[in-house]
Amino acid sequence: MKCVLDPNISKLNALHAAKKAAEILHGLSSEVVVEDQLAAQFCDLPFVRVIPQEQLFADADFAVAVGGDGTILRCAERLLHYAATSGTPPVKLVGINTGTLGFLAAFEVDELEMLSRLHTGKYEISSRMMLRTQMQTASGESKPLHALNDIYASRLNGRICDFSVSVDERLIGSYRADGIIFSTPTGSTAYALSAGGPVMEPDLSLIEMNLICPHSLFARPMLFAPQRRITVTYHGVGNGGLCVHADGKKAAELRNAESFTLTVSEHSIPFVNCKGHAFYDALHGKLMQPLKGM
Repeated sequence: MKCVLDPNISKLNALHAAKKAAEILHGLSSEVVVEDQLAAQFCDLPFVRVIPQEQLFADADFAVAVGGDGTILRCAERLLHYAATSGTPPVKLVGINTGTLGFLAAFEVDELEMLSRLHTGKYEISSRMMLRTQMQTASGESKPLHALNDIYASRLNGRICDFSVSVDERLIGSYRADGIIFSTPTGSTAYALSAGGPVMEPDLSLIEMNLICPHSLFARPMLFAPQRRITVTYHGVGNGGLCVHADGKKAAELRNAESFTLTVSEHSIPFVNCKGHAFYDALHGKLMQPLKGM
């Protein structure tokens, strides 16, 4: 069994947890590898193999991301890129939470003994849908981008935005707001939740739409079937605009009459679920914690 460790080395607790995970996996007769950029951090563990980044996920059984949800998102992006370039299915992703919420993690840092379940097969796979977006600008159509959590567009230069949304080429609304969020069920506990959206089970297949600070008394979140094709067109003048992001990374700036389309991606990421109820543990123990103390 080959396991790739992908820790957030900027966090001391994540690096410490990654080393402990390496020792547990090695004790299970697993091959443990890290990319060559982490050679100095793992030089005290001679059984950890250091290999070039471009070969990191070749023939791997699991990718073990150690950190917060941002670390796990970054690892998912790397897995998708490798799968697309190599023509192989994405490697199974195991998240170990050393951050705050950890909705994407299989278990917490104090539950590292559960790594033994990778060896025994006592785990489930949750196939997480992704979103795909493409920009239509004056210079032409851009390369598609994929997101596990969300794709959102927000105002530039502090100006409120005017934009329209069409579904399967049928207009559903024209809006004035600070922006708009399209989320997967996995991302429903991220930015979309802060914008007033519902919490969704991550195994669902839906597209969630939320407006950011809408100038309306009646704007509500909407859910769309996975086969829908959604188009957002910006209507603006002057130096305003709409800045589009995919999983927090800036993708493009749209000007008047430019647009982006959004569909469910043809790709998905296989998340390892070691406990069977990690999502509900995070929901009850973290998001509901303020209420429990009242």
